Amino acid sequence: MNIIPTSETEVFIRQNGGYGTHDNHHNHDNQNMITSFHSSETSATPMYIHDLKSSMQSTLATSITMIQQSLRPFPASIRDMGGTSSLSNEMFNLVKNLIGAGAFGIPSGVATLAGGTATKWAIVPAAGIIILLAAIFGYYFVLLGRICKMTMAASYREAWDRSAGTRGGILKKISFLVPLSIIFIAGIGNVAYSMILADTVKSLAERFGHHISRTASLMTLTVFVLLPLCMVKKLSVLAPFSAVGTAGMVFTLVVMAIRCFDGSYDPEQNGRYLDTAPDLRPYFSDDEHMPPLGTNIFLLSCMCFLAYFCHYNSPRYYTELKNNTIPRFTTVINVSFTVTALVYFAIGIFGYYTFGANTDGYILNNYSANDDLASICRFAIAISVTFTYPLPFIGTRDGILDLFSVSDELQSSTNLNILTLAMLSAFTLLAWHFTDLELMNAVGGAAFGTAVVFIFPSIMFYCAVQNIGSEVTFRLKLESILVLVLMCAGIAMGVIGILVMTVGLGE
Repeated sequence: MNIIPTSETEVFIRQNGGYGTHDNHHNHDNQNMITSFHSSETSATPMYIHDLKSSMQSTLATSITMIQQSLRPFPASIRDMGGTSSLSNEMFNLVKNLIGAGAFGIPSGVATLAGGTATKWAIVPAAGIIILLAAIFGYYFVLLGRICKMTMAASYREAWDRSAGTRGGILKKISFLVPLSIIFIAGIGNVAYSMILADTVKSLAERFGHHISRTASLMTLTVFVLLPLCMVKKLSVLAPFSAVGTAGMVFTLVVMAIRCFDGSYDPEQNGRYLDTAPDLRPYFSDDEHMPPLGTNIFLLSCMCFLAYFCHYNSPRYYTELKNNTIPRFTTVINVSFTVTALVYFAIGIFGYYTFGANTDGYILNNYSANDDLASICRFAIAISVTFTYPLPFIGTRDGILDLFSVSDELQSSTNLNILTLAMLSAFTLLAWHFTDLELMNAVGGAAFGTAVVFIFPSIMFYCAVQNIGSEVTFRLKLESILVLVLMCAGIAMGVIGILVMTVGLGE
């Protein structure tokens, strides 16, 4: 059964002057994009469906344009006909999009729930939080697809313009906050990547007998690796590393499971890898009682905000899905978020049960530099993160250019290189100043994830329902109100999470 009846969509379009009349700027952008889209689609589609290697390449292409397309609309022809991506390809791409740097902070959030005790029961409320937020975030992902169906929009920004933007007043004036929030959340992703790379390369260097500081590691990577990558003209050269990233995540999960059960890090069994710093070695207190949860539950919640976050890309997944009905789109989201929740749950269990109260904000820091399996994990993740780094970076840069309406004449190679250097310098400075990935994930997820996941979609859906007029169903009216209530709960959760991290209310 279709969640949003076609008749209601048609009513919305009729009452708003028909499709394609709201924003001439969007229509102009659509015409400019049609030629380039079709030229790539013609050659990519057959291999995308039948060949796994091309599927990886298509995943990369999606990542390259995910933020740009969240700000700019799709070609009208693609919007009307639907995409060519199968259910399985959509699920694979979305799971890969979801499972990223945020996953490695989950065990630390579980350790915070345990409060330093030796209890094994901390995983129960942790599982509840991970599953509950997967359901809520999955619902909002589907909701954005439904909004696109109701408004005939094909990008996050366009969905806002055609729902809340049509109401005028303050909603029209604050429309710039939509792309701005997406830009900031993508930028936070780059800062997190820089932090991961600095710690990872430092550990890898120690494995081969070279002791370097975290600062030296970060600066060397930035100047000799990240800067050249962010200035490349053809990002298609990064395609082969898409498969490395996926394989690296799977291998890391397997290694974490092995080390959790083989006693290599167990002090009671005189584990062979207890040569790490004291604050990174496994520690469980003698108290096995589960402490009161208190406000610490909001810390893990905010970490999951960023871990489940890619909602700016929901319109793209909906538009690219073949035969993109709401039930088919819902199936993609249900499966993808379920798989992601299971992966996060497993990472949380294996990480916390191995290191207890001393679980680091970036779990791979806990593993010994002499642990060969962990070193392979670090290498694979380093390769994946390094060659993924330009994707959100260029999306952020293009978002800035779009936000300030920078003309094509001003987008010369020299000016783009200057902007790239300025942005990379800012990201590197933040990565140097902040060393706690847990803090970055929690605060970044709470601050900007709340806006992009809860606030904007809730307002969009409410306005889209209101725009239908007298023909709106009671069920839709009720849902639009309940969505606003859920938005308030999300805001409260985010605010408390920030306070827990910055002021220490969870102590």
